Amino acid sequence: MTTKRPLLWTLSVAITLLAPVAGAQQAAPRAETQESDALTDKARQLFEDGVKAAKAGKWDDAHAAFLAAWAIKPHYQIASNLGVASLRVGKPRDAAEYLTLYLREVPATKVQERQRAEASLQEARAQVATVTVRVAPDGAEVTVDGASVGRAPLADPVFLDPGRHEVGAKLDGHVPQAQPVAATAGGTETVVLELKRAPALDAKRAGAGPDVPTAPRGSRDGARTAVLVGGGIATGVGAAAGVLFTVLANNRAGEAERLKNELTTGGQSGCSNTSPPAACVQQSEALDESALYSNVAFWSFVGAGTVGLGTLLYGFVSGPSEPEARVRVTPTVGFHDVGVSVGGAF
Repeated sequence: MTTKRPLLWTLSVAITLLAPVAGAQQAAPRAETQESDALTDKARQLFEDGVKAAKAGKWDDAHAAFLAAWAIKPHYQIASNLGVASLRVGKPRDAAEYLTLYLREVPATKVQERQRAEASLQEARAQVATVTVRVAPDGAEVTVDGASVGRAPLADPVFLDPGRHEVGAKLDGHVPQAQPVAATAGGTETVVLELKRAPALDAKRAGAGPDVPTAPRGSRDGARTAVLVGGGIATGVGAAAGVLFTVLANNRAGEAERLKNELTTGGQSGCSNTSPPAACVQQSEALDESALYSNVAFWSFVGAGTVGLGTLLYGFVSGPSEPEARVRVTPTVGFHDVGVSVGGAF
């Protein structure tokens, strides 16, 4: 069974990594006894390895050890030593981030430690750009060159290596925004991003391809009703014309038959003579007109039936926009009358 024990340093380690550097041998990190209990055994061992490497001036090894310890236990005391080690291995942006975090979390009573950390932070910030990012609304994900750096509001500034970068923000239901930043060593920038709410999408058409404008429900229903009523009226007019011409055809046929009977004597038509009477001409014209009226009546009924059938099919296929809206158009044709019945809800 492993027994947790505090990290103990002798007075010789009292000069921490945050102290000024002199010559090839750099000052080793310092840890407080009362803070060491917050570290796990593995993180504590890595921390001790980093201290030894730092005392020997092996900053690459110290940086690797402190980074591994931070991955296990992100304690602010590790952040201070990791920040200084990052500065010594040429990573000023990382150093600025870790030292800023340390200063945000270290107790205000640690005056000397804070002063040394602030001096190292000033050295790191002289090599990078400090960008304050303000994003609305809160909760938006903040990105730098496409990589996430946290959610708004950010607790600390964003540090950028010199060069061109892009600071952006995104949030579900909002239009993402991005702003280019020309970072300079030692410079400061403020980026303000305000995300606008994205236009609402029709759930029925979401993912169904390009957004195609559709006619308003009222205008669509009005056009449908107009087609149905117009089709019903046209059907009725056609049927009425068919009945009218049928009556005319029957009348002319009856007239021709009457003239035929008057001209027939002894079973022989008077129209067979060399000089037929004028009534024969009238009979012939009556027969021709009867045939003409019959043809017109036939095609009137055909047209009325075609329009009526098309109107009914359109009514079934188009369908109203509301379940309760129904329009029914029914042609009515009788021997003595003709018309159209229109019913339903409009």
